[in-house]
Amino acid sequence: MAKTNQKCVRLSDKVTKYIEQYRGANFSEKLENLVLDMEERRDQLVQDWERLQAQIADKHHEMVMIQDRVTKLREVDRRLQPLADSLLDLMKLP
Repeated sequence: MAKTNQKCVRLSDKVTKYIEQYRGANFSEKLENLVLDMEERRDQLVQDWERLQAQIADKHHEMVMIQDRVTKLREVDRRLQPLADSLLDLMKLP
């Protein structure tokens, strides 16, 4: 691929470190590989993101349903506790 564009950019140390760790023989090649790889994977990354968001929504709904059941069971337990106490008291009578 012909490389006719020459640019001067200012980058933070953090971004420079990421680029320098990428595959390639020199800084320009590493930066180009990084940009091309990310752009070529964009659709897959978006699909993965959407799939994960859907899974999170499903799990959140499941968690809310479980929390509702636990709340209801606690209420049943609270209401039955006096009955259970009375039965235990009756069992203690001679």
